[in-house]
Amino acid sequence: MQNQHHFRRHTKAPQLAIDQLNPEPQPAWPDVHTLRRLFMLGLVVALIALAGCRTEADIQKDVDALVRKTLDNMVFVEGGSFMMGDFRDPESGLYHTWGADSKPAHKVTLDSYHIGKYEVTWGEYDLYTEANDLPRLLWDKDWQREAYNRQPQYPAGVSWPHARDYCLWLGKLTGLPFDLPTEAQWEYAARSRGQLVPFATDNGKMEPGRNYYPAQKATLYPPGSWPSNPLGLYDMSGNAAEWVLDWYDAEYYSKSPEKNPRGPESGTMKIFRGGIYGESPSGANVFVRQEEPEESWREDLPGGGFRCAINTAAIHHID
Repeated sequence: MQNQHHFRRHTKAPQLAIDQLNPEPQPAWPDVHTLRRLFMLGLVVALIALAGCRTEADIQKDVDALVRKTLDNMVFVEGGSFMMGDFRDPESGLYHTWGADSKPAHKVTLDSYHIGKYEVTWGEYDLYTEANDLPRLLWDKDWQREAYNRQPQYPAGVSWPHARDYCLWLGKLTGLPFDLPTEAQWEYAARSRGQLVPFATDNGKMEPGRNYYPAQKATLYPPGSWPSNPLGLYDMSGNAAEWVLDWYDAEYYSKSPEKNPRGPESGTMKIFRGGIYGESPSGANVFVRQEEPEESWREDLPGGGFRCAINTAAIHHID
């Protein structure tokens, strides 16, 4: 009895672990079909990510091709003298523009240079930002992308610093003096070395539907959609308005130097030339000077188009 009492005193009832009393529900393993679907989904995501990643070699290959194409599309402009500014129409005796800033006509003499045959496209500009690890210029709203034709084959619409930086970048790659054309270079080339024409078309006239976009379809077009001027340059009347190098001064024509003018030394506004799609033909003539803030790039304005110039008579080509 004594031993039994001792046993009872030191023996305790077995205690169950808490997790045995309140067991956690065990997760159910996905079946084979679910696992297969998850694997395929992950594979697709990985492939998409890899497809969007371009190597430095891929980018450099495209940059080399862009440089070759740009040089191939440079048009030589032999230097000379011309009367820059709005001259009176020989038949009517009237000016082609209302604004006083396009007058008086004044003599300008330019050295020979090269200028781009086409306006720079979004595809070309986007490659520049990619190669230099710069933010891609985008609009957030669908209507903006549609209205401004934010597609690779259409003219880029950027601020003045964006445009000039692109041209200077080409200069660094080639060792050539790339820049935006001066206002005088732009007009001299648009008028096919200073011819007495008001429009940069194949015949100096505006004929919607033949050498200029139809009035009912006023929109941006891929560069080169309409005939060039006699010098071989496209879209210098209409399509995208184009940035030039100069600062704007409404009275500059009355004090411009004759030899290779480059505009005022400073200012608050830059200049668009060539009009813009949607304007009446009079707004797309080669004399109109439109002042714009150099940082012009906002929701309601896509910025300016542009083409680059090379300030030399001789250029080398890259194989």
